[in-house]
Amino acid sequence: MDEIDEDIIAAVNSGTIRYSRIAKRLGLPLSTVHFRVKRLEREKVIKYYKGEIDWKNAGLSLTAFISITIDVDLLKKLRKSQKKLLDELLDIPYVQEGYVITGDADILIKVVAKDSEHLGNMLMKQIDSKEGIVRTKTIIAL
Repeated sequence: MDEIDEDIIAAVNSGTIRYSRIAKRLGLPLSTVHFRVKRLEREKVIKYYKGEIDWKNAGLSLTAFISITIDVDLLKKLRKSQKKLLDELLDIPYVQEGYVITGDADILIKVVAKDSEHLGNMLMKQIDSKEGIVRTKTIIAL
């Protein structure tokens, strides 16, 4: 990967998907950008494209980060890894991001919600109810 690839990745990451815009922005031929983007996709450097949502305009004005502590022994009995549990959490609507982490907790997720009641329902009905979760700690972004 060279500087041109890095510039293309930065352009794609900033939301620019059209090859013509990337080519114009970087001063490169359209064919060069097309070839390199396809190569980056094949190499799985660029995995997928997504639209950027303004969650506040969508009525989801509350952002929270939830640290999750798990029961590792129970997960082993269930033959479930931390990654599998994280994948289940990422399938919950309004869960935006998630990571297996080190430190006091095992998983960290970012969620958006309409309000504190919506967040509370999500926590109790969809997150805390997952087998293997022992404790959650929620931090609300201001």
